[in-house]
Amino acid sequence: MASSTIYHARSISLPSRPHPVVEQLDEQLTRLRSSQSTSTSSSVSHSLDNLTNLYSSVDEFLQLPLNQQILFHTQNAKWVDQVLDGSLRLLDICSAARDALQLSRERLQDVQSALRRRCSGELTITSEAIEYSNTRRSVKKALKKCLKNHKSGSEQKDEAHATVNMLKDVQAVTADTLKSLVSYIVGSQKSGWSVVSKLINKNNNKELATSNEFDDVDATLNSLICQKKSGISSSQTENLTYQISELESEIQDFDEALECLFRHLVKTRATLLNIFSY
Repeated sequence: MASSTIYHARSISLPSRPHPVVEQLDEQLTRLRSSQSTSTSSSVSHSLDNLTNLYSSVDEFLQLPLNQQILFHTQNAKWVDQVLDGSLRLLDICSAARDALQLSRERLQDVQSALRRRCSGELTITSEAIEYSNTRRSVKKALKKCLKNHKSGSEQKDEAHATVNMLKDVQAVTADTLKSLVSYIVGSQKSGWSVVSKLINKNNNKELATSNEFDDVDATLNSLICQKKSGISSSQTENLTYQISELESEIQDFDEALECLFRHLVKTRATLLNIFSY
């Protein structure tokens, strides 16, 4: 009996010698799975870039006449619903992540404006720091709620349909990559006081900065709020300006990658709907 986990096996869905795009998809899925062991800025960015390449292959995969026939003629309504529902879940998570990045960017711009006023004589940026902190809490809550509402179940694979199984694997690795991004945006789960304490002990040493730019800015602004000072020093201004610049660059990279991925997800869903309703 053919194994359900091997796409090269003989089945009624794919020929014994798979199309090159199938082998390409297998390789891309393997690379993406192997890169999901960490949730750093570079690893997440790399995975998002790889997703773009993956969906270019998915588009080719769905254009193969044999795959379109398999999808169109299937009598299993359950997995059709699973594939379509899965595409909606991915669009929702992608949209939530983009919204979170946009809100964070807007509040960062407010802090930057306060820093520029500080250079002109104004000493405090406390209100902008508090507003950013409140926005971060709202963003974290929204992202956690989104993931909670879109947890994928243990969907069984259909041994007779390698085409369907491939689509499910693509959706699964996409969801895992988006969850890694969301985890990075949410940042440290440690208490605010713990993060602030670590920051103060670093004495603003950039070489000892955390690997998460969101955590860096969160900690710096929380320290300014908790110190209850009337003003912000020149060294604090310099450090915060540097951190915000780094985080804005990171947000820009993530946002561009998500915009590209969102377009691919929409295109893939439209292709599936056209095939099912042909």
